[in-house]
Amino acid sequence: MKISLKIQFKLVLLAIGFFGIASLVIGATSAGEALIHDAQSYYNEAISVAGQGIFPISATSNANFIDRGYPLALSLGIKIFGLNNIVALQILNYIFWILSSWLVYLSLVKINSKYPSRLSLLMLFSPLFMTFSAKIYSEPYATFGLSLLIYSVVHLLDQEKFIGHLSLLFGAFILFSTKSIFILFVPIILIVLLLNKRWIGILYLTISITILSPFLLSSSKGGRSIYNLAIQSSKLEQSYDQIFACVPYYLSYPLGKTLLPKYEAVCHQNDPNPQMDGYDSNPYVLASAKRETGFNYFDWLKLVITHPIKYTIVILVSLSNIVFFEGVYPTILIKLPMLLMLPLFVICKIILSIYLWSRVLVVAKKENKWWLLPLIYFVIIVTNFPIESRYFYPLIPYIYFLAGFSYKKV
Repeated sequence: MKISLKIQFKLVLLAIGFFGIASLVIGATSAGEALIHDAQSYYNEAISVAGQGIFPISATSNANFIDRGYPLALSLGIKIFGLNNIVALQILNYIFWILSSWLVYLSLVKINSKYPSRLSLLMLFSPLFMTFSAKIYSEPYATFGLSLLIYSVVHLLDQEKFIGHLSLLFGAFILFSTKSIFILFVPIILIVLLLNKRWIGILYLTISITILSPFLLSSSKGGRSIYNLAIQSSKLEQSYDQIFACVPYYLSYPLGKTLLPKYEAVCHQNDPNPQMDGYDSNPYVLASAKRETGFNYFDWLKLVITHPIKYTIVILVSLSNIVFFEGVYPTILIKLPMLLMLPLFVICKIILSIYLWSRVLVVAKKENKWWLLPLIYFVIIVTNFPIESRYFYPLIPYIYFLAGFSYKKV
């Protein structure tokens, strides 16, 4: 297909604008901020693997290979393209997001969406990923894998099997090796979509996945998945006011700290300060104690059965982090005055999230409901984990795809 000079000119302007904003975000992110928490582990692993031979055996021989796909991808970037500094890897993260937006655009064109450019551009300039991609985190790479799956499905449904299976192969590898929480996303998004009229089969499939997923995700005793279950179930030891007080913290940590400062230690994720009041009630602290005693899936299930109402409330409160997912990633804005930062972050997050979910709701009302089953699966599984908002990020291309799906031409 020949691209006109007018379109080429627009693409050049678009690229300049995108990388201009990306450069500003990278410039505002210090190396320490780019490598915070898990990012440092990804970076260290990537450097280690890049120092090996042509095929990095250790990247696949480890028993916990799941979730190691991202450092493997970074190591290839370091080894093949010489991306041996933080800025280069940040740019690589942006490229993953550009490719994801492009695949969503092509998928929307394929299903005859009315506004494929509008939705894909909104996704490309997503405030969340424009600010988040400066972190050396795995989510931009995982979104690329999920976008490949979306691209594969629309081609498989159109009987274009070669490109569909090829995209499925690469997308599944990226997603499975990068985000184990999506381990069953491919069977759902494919089997359910391709067998959408066989409702009994869908029912059994959904029930089976719901029952089996926690076992699969918790197969390694003491591993990350069982630790996540321990964190969520530890909230049963909190009072109701502590559980509900964390809602503004889920929306925006600076917002929660401003409105309810006395609950900071209770709601702080990952690394609460022992000097804070309420430190002993922090679910991460409580979960660490559970982990040392050999906490397992059956311990978690017993707690859920014993406290069904309170656990349901814990899950519903956690959902606020999924409902309001879009918006500016807050740590980038720490450099701005608090009075400017909070309104910008909260308003942006609420408006964009409501717009995207409203379009998804159109799909729920007017289109086949089976398009929503991947979201239902994600909610069922992930709400049993502590809901750090970035857990949801790899699914964002699917939200933009569904938003464009609701604008299908007649």
